[in-house]
Amino acid sequence: MLAVAGPEPSTVATEEWTLWDEPVRVAVTDAGTLDRAVELVRNELDAIDVAASRLRPDSELAAAGDGSEVSPLLAELVAVALSAARETEGDVDPAIGAMLTSLGNDPDFGALVTTGSTRHVQVGQLAVYRPARWEEVRLDGQRLTIPEGVTLDLSVTMRARAVDRCAALIAATLDVGTLVSIGGDVATAGPAPRTGWPLLVRDGPVDPAATVGLPGGAGVSTASGHHRRHWDTSEELLHQISDPETGHAPQHVWRTASVAAFSALRAAVVANASLARGVLAPSWLQALGAPARLVGDDRSVRFFGTWPTKAEA
Repeated sequence: MLAVAGPEPSTVATEEWTLWDEPVRVAVTDAGTLDRAVELVRNELDAIDVAASRLRPDSELAAAGDGSEVSPLLAELVAVALSAARETEGDVDPAIGAMLTSLGNDPDFGALVTTGSTRHVQVGQLAVYRPARWEEVRLDGQRLTIPEGVTLDLSVTMRARAVDRCAALIAATLDVGTLVSIGGDVATAGPAPRTGWPLLVRDGPVDPAATVGLPGGAGVSTASGHHRRHWDTSEELLHQISDPETGHAPQHVWRTASVAAFSALRAAVVANASLARGVLAPSWLQALGAPARLVGDDRSVRFFGTWPTKAEA
């Protein structure tokens, strides 16, 4: 699937901006279509944000969950999040929204969720209330039921599904090859440049780097325990990737997990679950046969599947 990347062709046109505290990039193989491609992506991401943002009080998700019918878009985004939780046995859990809020990841930092059936966990001087698990969320067609005390956070799968949708929309509408990325989630569609879409895989400026060539119709996701949104408590640094059982960040084994797949969504699910699984991640990735790259806390690099080792910078 992946290869060592060549130089980006001069015919590729790119535009970048920031959304959801992440860099957004749109690239197309025909420069004449770039403005329209960017318009399509902005409109699509706006619709996704209005439908499913946990941090917007006016989002559809904020008002949903009483068993009433939701929009097809929100139903799709909830469905893929629940599917990811089921596939990873809860390692990628969309029901941690209330926990994140209680830990301070909220527009009104410090808000504390205490309603519903919860279990109290103490993190330093901070009281944390863990809500019911994702299994209690019900989606029947477009009817969504969220138990009291549960707040959904769809961000991990939402970003990846967003770039998949955007790339497919551009390719179908404009008949061009395209790459769309949001942070570490990357999707392509349509015909790729001859040597693939060149993609730098690196968490930070001092971390090991790889430059891979991504074919059309593929996705890559890099999950990071160090450069995702984070915030301080009195005793530890907590990350948006949290252990649902304890409220703590997972044991730090890997700085990053990068995975290639047939979609950014699939790649993101495997990458984030790999971080959560820690020392068990290598055997899991080997069993999956996934093209993957793990960077350890000591910045050592391990490769799995068909990930190109010669792509290391």
